[in-house]
Amino acid sequence: MKNKRFISEMPDGAINMEQRLRQSLHQPAPAVNDAHLRATILRSRKEVLQRQNRKRISFARFLGKQIPLIGWKLWGFQAVFLLSVYGVLSDFSDYLKSPLHLAKLLFCLSVVVVMTALPLLYRSFRYQMQEIEAAARFSSVKLLLARLIVISIGDLSLLGGILLAALAKTSLSADSAVIYLCLPFLLSGSGCLFMLGHLPPGRFFAGSLFFCFALILVTAVLPGQYALLFHPSFSAVRGILCVLLSVFCAHQFRYLIKTSSYEEMQII
Repeated sequence: MKNKRFISEMPDGAINMEQRLRQSLHQPAPAVNDAHLRATILRSRKEVLQRQNRKRISFARFLGKQIPLIGWKLWGFQAVFLLSVYGVLSDFSDYLKSPLHLAKLLFCLSVVVVMTALPLLYRSFRYQMQEIEAAARFSSVKLLLARLIVISIGDLSLLGGILLAALAKTSLSADSAVIYLCLPFLLSGSGCLFMLGHLPPGRFFAGSLFFCFALILVTAVLPGQYALLFHPSFSAVRGILCVLLSVFCAHQFRYLIKTSSYEEMQII
């Protein structure tokens, strides 16, 4: 009685739908066409074989695809920055005759080179793309490796351009210019790599900016009598520091790629 009363209260469309469902469920199963079934199985097997034999994209090709996406933007900005540095060295040549002023300028410029890459490393967190990148064919670590390679190409090219500009527009010797550029670059780069492998994205970006700005500020306001690292007699000490910082950077890079919890920190 309750079922009949419930059916009587149902709208006509629902009743028709129920009747059609009952008819469909009580109809005998359609006859299977053996020829169509064999053709479907054969096509399914071919599709499976094609998927198995499909060549996966290599890391080198993946790296090449990153250049149009992120490389040209970063390298274009660095090219504009290099032109600005060349203009500064040309327009303020009288002020930069002092070796201390020139050393401080190169020190600060080298730190700024590292800072140009920070927005690119923070890009995934800024646009909330961490989960998508973690589920992609190439992991977040491999994507980071590709970005670091693109960044390294741009940074080394930019440092080389600044070195040539300094040698062309100043009286600084080549070995001193190399040291003045490499030491702060390795110092700031090692600090940023350490924070990249140990801090979540937001804290990494803020910490790296603070660290780089602190290096620039300390270098700019450091009095000449305390700037011992800029003195010519300390070239051996600066060289040893560069070697130690290079080893530390290599260790941090290996830790970041091999054993760090970078992927987990991206989705915290």
